[in-house]
Amino acid sequence: MRSTHICRFLLVVILASAQAMAETPPVKCLMVGLEPHNEAGVWNSLLATIQAQEPSVAITAVPKENLDAMKLENLKNYDVLLLVQMAAPDGNPPDAVKEGITEFLKGGGGLVANHYAVANTQNWRDSIDIFGAMWVSGKSTHDPYHTFRVDVADEGHPIIEGVKPFVTDDELYFNLLMRPDIHVILTADQERFGHTVTEPLLCTHYFHNARCVYFALGHDPKSLEPPEFRKILVQSIEWAASRR
Repeated sequence: MRSTHICRFLLVVILASAQAMAETPPVKCLMVGLEPHNEAGVWNSLLATIQAQEPSVAITAVPKENLDAMKLENLKNYDVLLLVQMAAPDGNPPDAVKEGITEFLKGGGGLVANHYAVANTQNWRDSIDIFGAMWVSGKSTHDPYHTFRVDVADEGHPIIEGVKPFVTDDELYFNLLMRPDIHVILTADQERFGHTVTEPLLCTHYFHNARCVYFALGHDPKSLEPPEFRKILVQSIEWAASRR
């Protein structure tokens, strides 16, 4: 009799958990920048796949020229900002954009900065504190686009649940200026002048209490093809929204 009661209790708990998960709305994510490096159509296929297969997130994508989307009154409609590239020809976004992003994060929003985002805002002094990394002209660079292995530095982090080391084709950034308190989750080894240097590829940090991610992969359509890329991106958005 006791075992019957226990089974019924467990069933109630499982059903209640399933109902709660079903009722949880997707993370509302605003993505800015559809054409990193001005290459058209980079994200089209991946966004379609996420829309069809990843119900936990709902991504609204706008082109890099839509700077009004990053004003605070619009950002308040979202849980997470996914920044791929913004229109900032001089590397320094308009004050309204900088204020919008800063206040959005102060108010509890999350951030995922991807690949080139740290390079096209390098004259915004505070961007390193917000994005976690900054491209520095004359110092930061990358080898030619090539195939390399991505390794896991923190196997227990929620962002990479279910992710094993994998091989990708991409640009491997190095010599970025990084926040000293950055938490490194994924890396790749690079051979330089007879020695091996481990470069960070996925990192997290906090800006005020906001959860922020920098994900360095994602140069072109081929770079976005590995299933691990999609999993990492979606789970980064979830983590930034405090869903993981």
